[in-house]
This record gives sequence, C-alpha cells and structure tokens, in this order.
Amino acid sequence: MFGSEIYTNRRYWEIDLLRGIGITMMVVSNFVTDLQLFLNYSSHRTFSFAFALTTATIFVFASGLSMWISYSRTLGKSASPYRKYIMRFFKLFGLGLLITAVTYFLGMTIHFGILHFLGLATLLGMLFYRFGRLNVLWAAFFILGHLVLRNFHDGLWLLPIGIMPENYFTPDYFPIFPWFGVFLLGMTAGSVFYPDGRRKREIDLPSSPLIHFVAFAGRHTLLIYMIHQPILVGLLRLIYGPLPGLPI
Repeated sequence: MFGSEIYTNRRYWEIDLLRGIGITMMVVSNFVTDLQLFLNYSSHRTFSFAFALTTATIFVFASGLSMWISYSRTLGKSASPYRKYIMRFFKLFGLGLLITAVTYFLGMTIHFGILHFLGLATLLGMLFYRFGRLNVLWAAFFILGHLVLRNFHDGLWLLPIGIMPENYFTPDYFPIFPWFGVFLLGMTAGSVFYPDGRRKREIDLPSSPLIHFVAFAGRHTLLIYMIHQPILVGLLRLIYGPLPGLPI
C-alpha cells in the first residue's frame, strides 16, 4: 500500500520507520508550539518540553544513522564521494536560509534551525566518519560541551556553536553543541549495526499498515517538514481567525 516493494538491499524499513516516528512527533510538537505562540496555550509545559526534546533527539539520531549508512556505501564506489554530500549541504542549508527569510518577515526569525544544522552536520559527518565507534567519545564532547557554552552570551554570529545573546528566543534552534553529539551517536550506532552500510542480519518488514504508513512518512521527511507548518498555522487561522503576532 505504501511502497513496501522499495525495500531491497538499498533501503532499510527500520531506518525509515525511525525517521517516520521522528517526523510524526515533530509535527505534533510543532503544533503544540504553535498553540503556545499564537493562542497562549500553557498547559503541560513540562511534558511538552520533554516531548519536544525526545522528538528532536530521535530525529537527529536517525539522521546521523542514515548518514553513516549512506556515506559507507558511497566510499570506494564513486570517483568523487564528497560531491553528493556537498550538494546536500547546499540543499539543506539553502532551505534553512529560506526559512530564515520567511520567519524574519513573520517576526520570529529562525537563525539556525534544524535544516541549517543538518546541512552543516552533513559536512562534519564526513570528517568524523573515520572515527567509527569512537564517535561515542566525540558525542560526549559535544553534548557535555553544551553545558559549558550555555553559560556564555554573545551576538547572533555565534549561534551555530551554541552561544546565544541574553534572553534570546527562537521557535527552532539546533546548535552544534549539543546536537552534533546526538548526530554522532547515530553514526556510532550505524558503525555497530550497519558496518559498511549493510545490516548484520535481515529484519523482516511487518505487515502492519501503521508501520508501513509511518515508514512512508520517513521516506518523505524533508517534504513533510517544509509543508507541515504552513498547513498547521493555516488551519489555526481558519478556525480562530487572525492570530496574535502573525502579520498575515
């Protein structure tokens, strides 16, 4: 029903399922954020924060895992193995800059969100690939380094590494410290369970329609990410009329 025939030795359903879980949770989490921003929803803030943190962790971890599998397959099979990932950087970072421009117009600028981060993580991932399982140590460095950097404040130009201006707020912020550490945990898992980009053992695809649907979403995460917020905000505006803080 949702393309189960595509699962050959080139694509793994469990990776798409993990990505699908991440993007599904992200849609839910961002909807709650929209309610907080535009309709002053304030219930269950602790749970909402924990849910958002879990969502981001799953999504970034899955991205690192996917990077390991993809890059492992590319090495030694292409005369220019870096070109694909340099182009991916420009694609993701370029879309991130587009989101920066749109959100600037809307008055809630996203300077360094998930797409900016994933673009840069793609380039960094190629450099850290050589460490294999030792990336778990680098992951600890980036995650724990965040505990130090969060105590420093400076201008917007240091946002990518995790140093913010005082009282800074943005609805989407993924600095290198700590999130590249989570990305590296995904790469570490890839080195353990998918050496050379291949499974250690076969895992049968369940027949559950729900699993097929979520995996289908996992194959289209970028598209879903790009369109879900306009749809969610549009629905809120349709139901509630003009939204406070939204100039359109």
